Amino acid sequence: MSDVEYTKMMATAIGQSLVGAVITQSVVAEDYSSFGFEARMPTGEIKTVWVLSDPEGNGAGFLDVES
Repeated sequence: MSDVEYTKMMATAIGQSLVGAVITQSVVAEDYSSFGFEARMPTGEIKTVWVLSDPEGNGAGFLDVES
């Protein structure tokens, strides 16, 4: 899979899982290894979204959406 194909795939997946959400607060992992935010869906479901990157921080990074 090319970088462009991967980017399009991830953008679609994230968009489908977060469209309509409202960011309610920022979050930090217990060990301070990562940060992110909580998003409240129109259904009331709360999702935690982590902002991640490789250890060197030289990549574009990615979001990990937890339900």
